[in-house]
Amino acid sequence: MANLQTVKIVARLRPPIPGELSDDGIKIISSDDGLSAIYVNNPRDRSHFSSCYGHDSRQEDIFERDVRPLMKWCSTTTIFAYGVTSSGKTHTMQGTRAEPGVIPRAVDALFSHKQKMNECDVSLSMSYMEIYRDEVYDLLVDRETAPKLPVRENDAGQVFVANLSSIPIQDVTEFNKLYTYASIANKQRSVGSTLLNRASSRSHAILTLEVKLTQQDKLLTGKINLVDLAGSENNKLTGNDASRLQESAAINKSLSVLGQVVHALNQGATRIPYRNSKLTRILQDALGGSSVGLLICNLAPGLKFRQDTLNTLNFAVRTRNIENKPVINEQDVRPAPKPHFSALRQAPPNLLQSRLLPSSLHRASAAGPSRMPRKSAAFHMNEAAPYPNTGKRRESGIGIVRERYNVNKKLTDKDIDEKISKARLDEIERQRAADEEQRSRKEVETTNTTIDQTFEVAQRSLPSGLLTPLLKRHQDLDKDLRQRLQELETKYERDKRDGDIVHKFSPTSRKKTGRAYVALARAHSEKGDLQVALDLYRKAENYVPDNIKLKERIIEIEWAVTHGTEFQPSPRRPRNRKRQDVRPKQELPYLH
Repeated sequence: MANLQTVKIVARLRPPIPGELSDDGIKIISSDDGLSAIYVNNPRDRSHFSSCYGHDSRQEDIFERDVRPLMKWCSTTTIFAYGVTSSGKTHTMQGTRAEPGVIPRAVDALFSHKQKMNECDVSLSMSYMEIYRDEVYDLLVDRETAPKLPVRENDAGQVFVANLSSIPIQDVTEFNKLYTYASIANKQRSVGSTLLNRASSRSHAILTLEVKLTQQDKLLTGKINLVDLAGSENNKLTGNDASRLQESAAINKSLSVLGQVVHALNQGATRIPYRNSKLTRILQDALGGSSVGLLICNLAPGLKFRQDTLNTLNFAVRTRNIENKPVINEQDVRPAPKPHFSALRQAPPNLLQSRLLPSSLHRASAAGPSRMPRKSAAFHMNEAAPYPNTGKRRESGIGIVRERYNVNKKLTDKDIDEKISKARLDEIERQRAADEEQRSRKEVETTNTTIDQTFEVAQRSLPSGLLTPLLKRHQDLDKDLRQRLQELETKYERDKRDGDIVHKFSPTSRKKTGRAYVALARAHSEKGDLQVALDLYRKAENYVPDNIKLKERIIEIEWAVTHGTEFQPSPRRPRNRKRQDVRPKQELPYLH
């Protein structure tokens, strides 16, 4: 699967809704050779895709012909439905009890294939999330307490959603309890009513099925991402209120970023704007990555959706040019082999120590006690040396040449005398360095003792009471310094605690909270509790740090508290009111 594969495109035209105006301007044309295309009357355009289905198509036809061939046990497959609102995306992906969609049929196909694989250990797990107003939420936990989940990237460059729950499933029954139809997960998905759809999806939903297959010494991992995208909306037709407008803006923005990513991939841009939206960040693997991609374009036949239909077809034409490079997710799970005892290498000889043969040792002991370290009994055995070849080698990156000795090489008396002399010189140098260090330590101690004695003599020679004011002044300065440091530490801890709380508020909530603190501080300042008012003003400053008037008020109260004076607030600036003309109206002369 190392070859490049383009994203496969499937188009599906839903049947007209009762009361919907339609002129049959969008048609599915099929040829005798099995090819099909979508034909649009105005403008005349014909779009050829892998498969095109009309309003009389069945869910089973789409799954068996286009979805099942892409489901692999050892790779990643991403299938997502795209289209305008009320075009039938959720029906295609989820379906009903009578006509199950792509998701239930994919789960049923996985478990059916699992029963046939008796020689392998197969495990399946699922995760379900939604992207609502560009924030990721887990649909398999309680939505009331569900936190916003961050999107991360691991060391291998794979994008994932942190802290997303993954629940193992054993059969289709367990999956149905968690997902299909009246399950808790689908009830927690954000759905709202508009003029075009009474159950319009207000978020993008992504269901991930992860398959792990253990076969002998290999672990094969596959993922199937089933994505139900929210449809683009025209607010003139949907009749959205204020909250629905915010949801619609988030949906249209994420779909716009999706179009920008497709355009950048087609242009071969150096930077692809995946990070501009959580949706494109999560679908990054399906857009120019290592996933097999299938885009199901859902079309609406109504006249009011004509421009949206053309936009959907243009997006599909650009998407089918994206090339992915699927890979096989295979991992070797065999334990690391233990090394054979014959492959264990012995420790290399220590070249810094002298090597003495037994005959030389006896000769040196006759002259007197030897200072050289004794070798173990293994040294006297006639074993092969770990480095049998003698010669010279150059260390990597360093131009130093060291001599490698063989254990069986005989040393002459001259060599032994040279090594003993070198060892004695090293010992003398070490002793000299120790003496020098001890001498330096004694000099430092002597200097400190002399300074202390000089200070004591000077203190005895000075008149009594001469240093008392100076010492008292230093004590006062030390006391003031400690008090100032304590105040700064207290203010730092308070600011840090308040700062952590402030970051959790929205800009509107920060402004409201700051106003509340200002009102409370003003009440205390009128009572004369300036210290309490100062603390409250400082807390308000954490929420509105750019307010210049608040900073001036804090400086005024700090001055009053520090000097113990009465607080005189600065006069308020007069508001700019429209000047009213107070001149008396001139009486108009009567017309005779």
